Amino acid sequence: KRALRTNPALEGKLVLRLTIAPDGRVTFCEVVSSELGDAELEQRLVQRVLLFQFDAKDVAPITTTKPIDFFPA
Repeated sequence: KRALRTNPALEGKLVLRLTIAPDGRVTFCEVVSSELGDAELEQRLVQRVLLFQFDAKDVAPITTTKPIDFFPA
């Protein structure tokens, strides 16, 4: 929301790669690609994803990609 207040036309696709540990913590996150053109926002999103907590499962760590589409307000 903060980025949209600064740039109401902000839009594009962002793809993140993240690793989720068996205890549910996100242990790694990076921007794979971005159409946003806002490096500060991208890094804030990475930092936010690193705070995510998923349910613990008895599995090996998993690395996956997550596309996120942003549309103007």
